[in-house]
Amino acid sequence: MLAVNFVSNIDPSSAVAREWDLLVRRNSAAGFMQSVAWAQFKLRQGLQNVLVTVSDDNAIVGGAMLYTPSRARGSSLLIAPEGPVLPWHNRAQAEEILELILRECERQSSSLRAMAVRMEPRVAAVNLLLQSSMFRAPTDLIPRETLYLDLAKSPQDILAAMKAKGRYNIALSDRRGVKIVEQSDVSAARKFYSVMTESSKRDQYSLEPFSFFEALLETLAPHTARVFFAEHDHDVLGALLLITYGERATYLYGGITNKKRNTMAGYALQWHAICAARDAGCSIYDFYGYDQFQAPGNLYAQFSQFKSKFGGHPVRFVGGHEYYFLDRLADTVIAALREVPHVDTTAGAGSGAEPGTVLSSGHSRLSCLSLVSDNH
Repeated sequence: MLAVNFVSNIDPSSAVAREWDLLVRRNSAAGFMQSVAWAQFKLRQGLQNVLVTVSDDNAIVGGAMLYTPSRARGSSLLIAPEGPVLPWHNRAQAEEILELILRECERQSSSLRAMAVRMEPRVAAVNLLLQSSMFRAPTDLIPRETLYLDLAKSPQDILAAMKAKGRYNIALSDRRGVKIVEQSDVSAARKFYSVMTESSKRDQYSLEPFSFFEALLETLAPHTARVFFAEHDHDVLGALLLITYGERATYLYGGITNKKRNTMAGYALQWHAICAARDAGCSIYDFYGYDQFQAPGNLYAQFSQFKSKFGGHPVRFVGGHEYYFLDRLADTVIAALREVPHVDTTAGAGSGAEPGTVLSSGHSRLSCLSLVSDNH
Protein backbone atom coordinates (compact mmCIF):
# COMPACT_ATOMS: atom_id res chain seq x y z
CA MET A 1 0.00 0.00 0.00
CA LEU A 2 1.31 3.45 -0.92
CA ALA A 3 2.02 5.85 1.95
CA VAL A 4 2.37 9.64 1.75
CA ASN A 5 4.84 11.69 3.79
CA PHE A 6 5.04 15.48 4.10
CA VAL A 7 8.22 17.33 5.15
CA SER A 8 8.63 21.10 5.37
CA ASN A 9 12.14 22.59 5.03
CA ILE A 10 13.91 19.26 4.83
CA ASP A 11 17.08 18.56 6.79
CA PRO A 12 19.75 17.90 4.11
CA SER A 13 21.54 15.41 6.39
CA SER A 14 18.45 13.26 6.99
CA ALA A 15 17.92 9.78 5.61
CA VAL A 16 14.84 11.00 3.71
CA ALA A 17 16.94 13.68 2.00
CA ARG A 18 19.54 11.12 0.89
CA GLU A 19 16.91 8.70 -0.39
CA TRP A 20 15.08 11.48 -2.22
CA ASP A 21 18.22 12.73 -3.96
CA LEU A 22 19.03 9.21 -5.12
CA LEU A 23 15.56 8.88 -6.65
CA VAL A 24 15.80 12.27 -8.39
CA ARG A 25 19.25 11.57 -9.84
CA ARG A 26 17.97 8.38 -11.45
CA ASN A 27 14.88 9.98 -13.02
CA SER A 28 15.55 11.54 -16.43
CA ALA A 29 12.35 13.62 -16.26
CA ALA A 30 13.54 15.33 -13.05
CA GLY A 31 16.59 17.49 -12.45
CA PHE A 32 18.66 19.57 -10.05
CA MET A 33 15.73 21.86 -9.15
CA GLN A 34 14.15 18.87 -7.40
CA SER A 35 17.33 18.24 -5.39
CA VAL A 36 17.83 18.86 -1.69
CA ALA A 37 20.77 21.16 -2.48
CA TRP A 38 18.61 23.38 -4.70
CA ALA A 39 16.00 23.45 -1.92
CA GLN A 40 18.65 24.79 0.47
CA PHE A 41 19.60 27.44 -2.07
CA LYS A 42 15.97 28.56 -2.49
CA LEU A 43 15.56 28.61 1.29
CA ARG A 44 18.24 31.29 1.40
CA GLN A 45 16.16 33.27 -1.07
CA GLY A 46 13.10 33.29 1.15
CA LEU A 47 11.32 30.24 -0.24
CA GLN A 48 10.35 27.39 2.02
CA ASN A 49 10.57 23.92 0.55
CA VAL A 50 7.90 21.30 0.89
CA LEU A 51 8.72 17.68 0.08
CA VAL A 52 5.84 15.30 -0.55
CA THR A 53 7.00 11.70 -0.94
CA VAL A 54 5.08 8.55 -1.78
CA SER A 55 6.51 5.27 -0.51
CA ASP A 56 5.83 1.66 -1.28
CA ASP A 57 7.03 -0.83 1.34
CA ASN A 58 9.12 1.95 3.00
CA ALA A 59 10.92 2.85 -0.24
CA ILE A 60 10.25 6.21 -1.90
CA VAL A 61 8.82 5.64 -5.38
CA GLY A 62 7.73 9.18 -6.26
CA GLY A 63 7.04 12.66 -5.00
CA ALA A 64 7.68 16.34 -5.53
CA MET A 65 9.88 19.04 -4.05
CA LEU A 66 7.79 22.19 -4.05
CA TYR A 67 8.63 25.81 -3.29
CA THR A 68 6.48 28.61 -1.91
CA PRO A 69 7.15 31.99 -0.26
CA SER A 70 7.98 31.73 3.42
CA ARG A 71 5.93 34.82 4.23
CA ALA A 72 3.16 34.87 1.67
CA ARG A 73 0.64 37.70 1.69
CA GLY A 74 -2.64 36.14 0.77
CA SER A 75 -2.56 33.08 -1.46
CA SER A 76 0.49 31.82 -3.32
CA LEU A 77 1.51 28.86 -5.46
CA LEU A 78 3.29 25.61 -4.68
CA ILE A 79 5.77 25.16 -7.52
CA ALA A 80 7.63 21.98 -8.50
CA PRO A 81 10.16 22.87 -11.24
CA GLU A 82 11.39 19.72 -13.02
CA GLY A 83 8.84 17.77 -11.01
CA PRO A 84 6.96 15.74 -10.01
CA VAL A 85 9.29 12.75 -9.83
CA LEU A 86 7.21 9.83 -11.07
CA PRO A 87 7.76 6.39 -12.63
CA TRP A 88 6.74 7.75 -16.02
CA HIS A 89 7.29 4.38 -17.68
CA ASN A 90 4.43 2.93 -15.60
CA ARG A 91 1.42 5.13 -16.33
CA ALA A 92 -0.97 3.45 -13.90
CA GLN A 93 1.42 3.79 -10.98
CA ALA A 94 2.42 7.31 -12.02
CA GLU A 95 -1.23 8.40 -12.09
CA GLU A 96 -1.82 6.95 -8.64
CA ILE A 97 1.24 8.68 -7.19
CA LEU A 98 0.38 12.00 -8.82
CA GLU A 99 -3.12 11.84 -7.38
CA LEU A 100 -1.70 11.24 -3.89
CA ILE A 101 0.71 14.19 -4.27
CA LEU A 102 -2.10 16.52 -5.34
CA ARG A 103 -4.38 15.39 -2.51
CA GLU A 104 -1.62 15.95 0.06
CA CYS A 105 -0.86 19.40 -1.34
CA GLU A 106 -4.55 20.25 -1.13
CA ARG A 107 -4.73 18.98 2.44
CA GLN A 108 -1.79 21.20 3.41
CA SER A 109 -2.90 24.18 1.32
CA SER A 110 -4.51 26.14 4.14
CA SER A 111 -1.43 26.11 6.38
CA LEU A 112 0.79 26.89 3.38
CA ARG A 113 -1.57 29.64 2.14
CA ALA A 114 -1.48 28.05 -1.31
CA MET A 115 -4.30 28.19 -3.84
CA ALA A 116 -2.71 25.95 -6.49
CA VAL A 117 0.15 23.62 -7.26
CA ARG A 118 2.24 24.03 -10.40
CA MET A 119 4.39 21.30 -11.99
CA GLU A 120 6.85 21.37 -14.90
CA PRO A 121 8.45 17.94 -15.48
CA ARG A 122 10.89 17.24 -18.27
CA VAL A 123 8.57 14.91 -20.14
CA ALA A 124 7.64 15.15 -23.80
CA ALA A 125 4.68 17.23 -24.93
CA VAL A 126 2.97 14.06 -26.15
CA ASN A 127 2.70 12.83 -22.56
CA LEU A 128 -0.92 13.29 -21.46
CA LEU A 129 -0.52 12.29 -17.81
CA LEU A 130 -0.48 15.83 -16.40
CA GLN A 131 -2.93 17.13 -18.97
CA SER A 132 -5.51 14.61 -17.83
CA SER A 133 -5.72 16.07 -14.32
CA MET A 134 -4.32 19.62 -14.51
CA PHE A 135 -4.78 22.86 -16.44
CA ARG A 136 -2.10 24.15 -18.83
CA ALA A 137 -0.36 27.11 -17.20
CA PRO A 138 -0.39 30.42 -19.10
CA THR A 139 3.41 30.70 -18.88
CA ASP A 140 6.41 28.43 -18.32
CA LEU A 141 8.93 29.11 -15.57
CA ILE A 142 11.59 26.86 -17.05
CA PRO A 143 12.34 26.53 -20.79
CA ARG A 144 9.80 24.34 -22.57
CA GLU A 145 12.26 23.67 -25.40
CA THR A 146 15.96 23.03 -25.04
CA LEU A 147 18.90 21.54 -26.91
CA TYR A 148 20.45 18.25 -25.79
CA LEU A 149 23.94 17.13 -26.75
CA ASP A 150 24.78 13.43 -26.48
CA LEU A 151 27.89 13.00 -24.30
CA ALA A 152 28.06 9.22 -24.75
CA LYS A 153 30.07 9.82 -27.93
CA SER A 154 33.82 10.37 -27.94
CA PRO A 155 35.09 13.98 -28.00
CA GLN A 156 36.18 13.41 -31.61
CA ASP A 157 32.70 12.24 -32.59
CA ILE A 158 31.07 15.16 -30.76
CA LEU A 159 33.28 17.57 -32.68
CA ALA A 160 32.57 15.79 -35.95
CA ALA A 161 28.81 16.13 -35.41
CA MET A 162 29.04 19.90 -34.85
CA LYS A 163 28.42 22.46 -37.53
CA ALA A 164 31.61 23.39 -39.37
CA LYS A 165 31.55 26.91 -37.92
CA GLY A 166 31.46 25.51 -34.39
CA ARG A 167 34.50 23.29 -34.92
CA TYR A 168 36.34 26.12 -36.68
CA ASN A 169 35.75 28.64 -33.86
CA ILE A 170 36.78 26.15 -31.16
CA ALA A 171 40.06 25.57 -33.00
CA LEU A 172 40.49 29.29 -33.66
CA SER A 173 40.08 30.13 -29.98
CA ASP A 174 42.72 27.55 -29.11
CA ARG A 175 45.16 28.92 -31.71
CA ARG A 176 44.73 32.42 -30.38
CA GLY A 177 45.72 31.32 -26.91
CA VAL A 178 42.46 31.43 -24.94
CA LYS A 179 42.80 29.48 -21.69
CA ILE A 180 39.97 28.12 -19.57
CA VAL A 181 40.39 28.18 -15.78
CA GLU A 182 38.00 26.83 -13.17
CA GLN A 183 37.25 28.75 -9.99
CA SER A 184 34.38 26.89 -8.40
CA ASP A 185 34.02 28.55 -5.01
CA VAL A 186 32.25 31.56 -3.59
CA SER A 187 35.25 33.79 -4.37
CA ALA A 188 34.32 33.40 -8.04
CA ALA A 189 30.93 35.04 -7.55
CA ARG A 190 32.09 38.66 -7.90
CA LYS A 191 34.26 37.86 -10.91
CA PHE A 192 31.45 35.91 -12.55
CA TYR A 193 28.90 38.64 -11.86
CA SER A 194 31.15 41.25 -13.42
CA VAL A 195 31.23 39.27 -16.68
CA MET A 196 27.48 38.67 -16.63
CA THR A 197 26.73 42.33 -15.94
CA GLU A 198 28.77 43.44 -18.94
CA SER A 199 27.16 40.78 -21.12
CA SER A 200 23.60 41.59 -20.01
CA LYS A 201 24.00 45.30 -20.67
CA ARG A 202 25.36 44.69 -24.17
CA ASP A 203 22.79 42.05 -25.16
CA GLN A 204 19.91 43.61 -23.20
CA TYR A 205 18.69 40.79 -20.99
CA SER A 206 17.73 40.83 -17.33
CA LEU A 207 20.07 39.50 -14.69
CA GLU A 208 19.55 38.39 -11.09
CA PRO A 209 21.27 40.40 -8.34
CA PHE A 210 24.75 39.54 -7.12
CA SER A 211 23.29 37.94 -3.98
CA PHE A 212 21.61 35.29 -6.16
CA PHE A 213 24.92 34.05 -7.59
CA GLU A 214 26.73 34.38 -4.27
CA ALA A 215 24.14 32.19 -2.53
CA LEU A 216 24.11 29.73 -5.44
CA LEU A 217 27.86 29.16 -5.26
CA GLU A 218 27.90 29.05 -1.47
CA THR A 219 25.25 26.32 -1.57
CA LEU A 220 26.09 24.31 -4.68
CA ALA A 221 29.81 24.75 -5.45
CA PRO A 222 32.04 22.96 -6.12
CA HIS A 223 30.24 19.60 -6.40
CA THR A 224 27.03 20.62 -8.23
CA ALA A 225 27.90 24.08 -9.55
CA ARG A 226 31.15 24.79 -11.40
CA VAL A 227 32.37 28.09 -12.83
CA PHE A 228 34.75 28.42 -15.79
CA PHE A 229 36.48 31.57 -17.01
CA ALA A 230 37.99 32.21 -20.42
CA GLU A 231 41.20 34.24 -20.11
CA HIS A 232 43.85 35.66 -22.41
CA ASP A 233 46.96 37.52 -21.19
CA HIS A 234 45.32 38.21 -17.81
CA ASP A 235 42.12 39.52 -19.43
CA VAL A 236 38.87 37.83 -18.50
CA LEU A 237 36.95 37.26 -21.74
CA GLY A 238 33.97 35.23 -20.57
CA ALA A 239 32.42 33.02 -17.91
CA LEU A 240 30.15 29.96 -17.73
CA LEU A 241 28.25 28.35 -14.86
CA LEU A 242 27.72 24.61 -15.24
CA ILE A 243 25.42 22.44 -13.13
CA THR A 244 26.11 18.69 -13.03
CA TYR A 245 23.45 16.53 -11.42
CA GLY A 246 22.55 12.93 -12.22
CA GLU A 247 22.99 12.09 -15.89
CA ARG A 248 22.59 15.67 -17.09
CA ALA A 249 24.89 18.69 -17.15
CA THR A 250 23.21 22.08 -17.60
CA TYR A 251 24.68 25.23 -19.07
CA LEU A 252 22.78 27.49 -16.69
CA TYR A 253 24.44 30.88 -17.19
CA GLY A 254 27.18 32.29 -19.35
CA GLY A 255 28.37 35.41 -21.09
CA ILE A 256 31.34 37.10 -22.72
CA THR A 257 32.86 40.53 -22.19
CA ASN A 258 33.57 43.14 -24.83
CA LYS A 259 37.30 42.39 -24.83
CA LYS A 260 38.98 40.52 -27.70
CA ARG A 261 35.78 39.28 -29.25
CA ASN A 262 37.81 37.93 -32.18
CA THR A 263 39.26 35.20 -29.94
CA MET A 264 35.89 33.36 -29.94
CA ALA A 265 36.15 32.80 -26.19
CA GLY A 266 32.50 31.71 -25.94
CA TYR A 267 33.25 28.66 -28.10
CA ALA A 268 36.24 27.75 -25.96
CA LEU A 269 34.08 27.97 -22.84
CA GLN A 270 31.36 25.74 -24.24
CA TRP A 271 33.78 23.11 -25.48
CA HIS A 272 35.58 23.00 -22.14
CA ALA A 273 32.26 22.70 -20.28
CA ILE A 274 31.10 19.92 -22.61
CA CYS A 275 34.31 17.97 -21.96
CA ALA A 276 34.11 18.62 -18.21
CA ALA A 277 30.52 17.37 -18.14
CA ARG A 278 31.51 14.23 -20.02
CA ASP A 279 34.43 13.63 -17.64
CA ALA A 280 32.03 14.03 -14.70
CA GLY A 281 30.02 11.07 -15.99
CA CYS A 282 27.08 12.97 -17.48
CA SER A 283 25.47 11.57 -20.62
CA ILE A 284 23.55 14.72 -21.64
CA TYR A 285 24.64 18.34 -22.02
CA ASP A 286 21.64 20.65 -21.73
CA PHE A 287 21.94 24.10 -23.32
CA TYR A 288 18.94 25.16 -21.21
CA GLY A 289 16.62 27.11 -23.46
CA TYR A 290 16.50 26.91 -27.22
CA ASP A 291 14.32 28.01 -30.11
CA GLN A 292 14.98 25.90 -33.19
CA PHE A 293 12.96 28.32 -35.35
CA GLN A 294 14.54 31.48 -33.82
CA ALA A 295 11.16 33.17 -33.87
CA PRO A 296 11.04 36.93 -33.19
CA GLY A 297 10.04 37.58 -29.60
CA ASN A 298 11.13 34.19 -28.29
CA LEU A 299 13.20 34.61 -25.14
CA TYR A 300 15.90 32.26 -26.43
CA ALA A 301 15.90 33.21 -30.10
CA GLN A 302 18.94 35.48 -30.10
CA PHE A 303 21.14 32.88 -28.43
CA SER A 304 19.87 29.80 -30.27
CA GLN A 305 21.96 30.37 -33.37
CA PHE A 306 25.11 30.24 -31.23
CA LYS A 307 23.97 27.11 -29.40
CA SER A 308 23.07 25.36 -32.65
CA LYS A 309 26.72 25.46 -33.75
CA PHE A 310 27.49 22.67 -31.27
CA GLY A 311 25.11 20.12 -32.78
CA GLY A 312 22.68 18.20 -30.62
CA HIS A 313 18.94 17.76 -31.02
CA PRO A 314 15.98 19.88 -29.85
CA VAL A 315 13.79 18.52 -27.05
CA ARG A 316 10.33 19.85 -26.21
CA PHE A 317 8.58 19.32 -22.88
CA VAL A 318 4.94 19.30 -21.84
CA GLY A 319 5.27 22.69 -20.11
CA GLY A 320 3.81 24.02 -16.87
CA HIS A 321 0.53 22.61 -15.56
CA GLU A 322 -1.50 23.71 -12.56
CA TYR A 323 -4.02 22.16 -10.22
CA TYR A 324 -6.29 24.54 -8.30
CA PHE A 325 -7.54 24.01 -4.75
CA LEU A 326 -11.13 25.18 -5.13
CA ASP A 327 -11.71 26.19 -1.50
CA ARG A 328 -8.52 28.25 -1.39
CA LEU A 329 -9.30 29.70 -4.83
CA ALA A 330 -12.69 30.85 -3.59
CA ASP A 331 -11.06 32.55 -0.61
CA THR A 332 -8.64 34.32 -2.95
CA VAL A 333 -11.45 35.58 -5.18
CA ILE A 334 -13.40 36.95 -2.24
CA ALA A 335 -10.31 38.62 -0.74
CA ALA A 336 -9.45 40.21 -4.08
CA LEU A 337 -12.99 41.51 -4.57
CA ARG A 338 -13.06 43.03 -1.11
CA GLU A 339 -10.06 45.16 -2.05
CA VAL A 340 -11.97 46.68 -4.99
CA PRO A 341 -14.31 49.58 -4.08
CA HIS A 342 -18.06 49.24 -4.76
CA VAL A 343 -17.92 45.52 -5.58
CA ASP A 344 -20.56 43.25 -4.08
CA THR A 345 -18.75 40.26 -2.53
CA THR A 346 -21.91 38.47 -1.41
CA ALA A 347 -22.54 36.75 -4.74
CA GLY A 348 -20.28 33.81 -3.91
CA ALA A 349 -16.92 32.75 -5.31
CA GLY A 350 -18.37 30.22 -7.69
CA SER A 351 -20.15 32.78 -9.85
CA GLY A 352 -18.14 32.26 -13.01
CA ALA A 353 -14.55 33.54 -12.72
CA GLU A 354 -12.05 31.47 -14.68
CA PRO A 355 -8.96 30.34 -12.72
CA GLY A 356 -6.71 32.27 -15.10
CA THR A 357 -8.69 35.43 -14.42
CA VAL A 358 -7.91 35.25 -10.74
CA LEU A 359 -4.21 34.78 -11.35
CA SER A 360 -4.01 37.63 -13.82
CA SER A 361 -5.88 40.17 -11.70
CA GLY A 362 -3.02 41.23 -9.50
CA HIS A 363 -1.63 37.94 -8.23
CA SER A 364 2.08 37.81 -9.02
CA ARG A 365 3.34 34.30 -9.75
CA LEU A 366 6.90 35.36 -10.54
CA SER A 367 7.91 38.22 -8.28
CA CYS A 368 8.66 36.11 -5.23
CA LEU A 369 9.87 32.94 -6.93
CA SER A 370 12.51 33.61 -9.60
CA LEU A 371 13.19 29.88 -9.70
CA VAL A 372 15.82 30.24 -12.36
CA SER A 373 16.06 32.54 -15.32
CA ASP A 374 17.59 32.84 -18.75
CA ASN A 375 21.18 31.88 -19.44
CA HIS A 376 23.40 33.55 -22.02
